[in-house]
Amino acid sequence: MRSRWLAVVAMSGLWVGCGGPAAEALNKYKAASLASETDVKEWAERSSAPNIYATTNVAVTLVALTGGSEGADPNCPVQKKDGKTVRLTGGCTDKNGVEWLGSMELVIEEEGESSALQNARYTYDNFGYQKPYTCGDKSGLNKIAFHGTSSVTGTKAKKEFAVDVRLESSGLRVEGSDSCDTINSSGAWEYKGTVDGVDSGLGEGKQTWNGSGRIGSEERGVVEVATKDEVVDGSVCDEEAASGSTTIKSSGHTAVITYDGATDCEEASTVQWSLDGKASGELEGVSCSAASGPTFAAWSVALLGALGLMRRRARR
Repeated sequence: MRSRWLAVVAMSGLWVGCGGPAAEALNKYKAASLASETDVKEWAERSSAPNIYATTNVAVTLVALTGGSEGADPNCPVQKKDGKTVRLTGGCTDKNGVEWLGSMELVIEEEGESSALQNARYTYDNFGYQKPYTCGDKSGLNKIAFHGTSSVTGTKAKKEFAVDVRLESSGLRVEGSDSCDTINSSGAWEYKGTVDGVDSGLGEGKQTWNGSGRIGSEERGVVEVATKDEVVDGSVCDEEAASGSTTIKSSGHTAVITYDGATDCEEASTVQWSLDGKASGELEGVSCSAASGPTFAAWSVALLGALGLMRRRARR
């Protein structure tokens, strides 16, 4: 059942959610710094609608991503299907030594052609895993857990989505060659949007993304973000979005990221940017790899990006 379920997830496209786990965290975060090119680049890499979508839905692929060389354990987390509901429950340790926590529930309200979901809802209740971690002469548990909801409504050609997800993580972070520190962190995404265009599941086809909300982390703070008409089309440019923009606001500053892949498609994933109305040239490394039919690999990159943002302070 696991392989069929994961295949359906990969084709489902988007999710929508509402609730309070994200707001609970975001309301406690400080306002993020947005005064320099370094600040803008950090947020530009993860503030667009498609990348927020990918990052917040990494939880659904945790079972596959932690499968190890021999693959995932079919018995842990425990899987149960009841009609249109699929539930994964932790409280067990799998054959790879990963201890699973909490639960994740998927409710399929209806199905469209080719098993593409038209309406679905995910609920994460402390869903994640922890595993022993050793650093120098210290040991502990490396932990990731998700809380909140996400779901999707609409047709294959047009979907509305929103997410209300909080991520908590902890583990040992190497500070130097001879010492390690324990890092506890959290991140949150409170976001709604739309996407127009059929998702082939193969990273093909044109999609237009719009959305707005708040995102942030315990260390870096919170920003307001809004994506307007971000066009992702692999036939035009594989490395970056073809057109559209994302606006990022915090601490009295406003940064605007303008996508230009239709006229300036570069392997370095460049975009134009401005800060407080002043044009500032190009930024590199601002891609939209999670936009069309994200694979497990793309989702894992998105998760690492989220954790990297939370833990940058350890390198400062």
